[in-house]
Amino acid sequence: MIVYRIVNTEKMRKIEINQMLLGLVLAFFSCISHADENRYWDDLDENSKSEIINTIDVDKNIMKLYLHEIKLSDNDLTMTILDTLCSSSNGNKRMLYFYVLNENIKKSDGALAEMLGGYCIKYVNENTDYALEYFSKHHDVANDYANMIASELYLSNSSFTQYEKKLQHSTKSKCAKDYLPTFLKEIERILTKIDSL
Repeated sequence: MIVYRIVNTEKMRKIEINQMLLGLVLAFFSCISHADENRYWDDLDENSKSEIINTIDVDKNIMKLYLHEIKLSDNDLTMTILDTLCSSSNGNKRMLYFYVLNENIKKSDGALAEMLGGYCIKYVNENTDYALEYFSKHHDVANDYANMIASELYLSNSSFTQYEKKLQHSTKSKCAKDYLPTFLKEIERILTKIDSL
C-alpha cells in the first residue's frame, strides 16, 4: 500500500511538472506570436531607425533628447517632454518615444527619478499591453518601472489594489496577461519593502 502511494505520488508530480512546463511553453509562444504585432525600437537595425526618423514627425526636443543634445532635469521643459513621450501614439512614433522614455528612466536619479514615477504609471496605464509585452522580455526595464511605480504609489498614498484592478482591466493580449502577475508582484514586493523602512 505504501509503495503504491509513493509511485502514485511520483506520477502525480510528473504530471504536475509536465502541465507546468506546457503552460510555460504556451505562454512563451503566445508572447512570440503576439510580439510580431508590437515592434520595439531596440529590435531595429540602424538603417531602419534612420529611415523611420526621416519619415515621422518627431517633436524637436525629443529628437534632441534622443541624440543626447539635452538632458532631462527638474524643470518645465522636462515635464513637457515627458508629457509628449507618454502621449498616446502608435506605430513608429510610439516605438521611438517608448525607447527614449526607457533610456531616461534607466539613468534617472534624485528629483528627476521622483518625477518619473507618475509618468511611468501614466505610460503603463495608457499602453498596458505594449509595455507589459516589452517588460516580459526586458526584465531590467520592468524592474525600473516597478520601482518607480511603487515609489509613486507610496508617495501619493495611492491604493495598490486599485492600481492592480486598473491594469487587470486594461490588459488585453495573452502575453501581457501572462506577464501582469509577475509585474504586479514586483511592485507589491517593493511597496512592502518601502513600508517596512
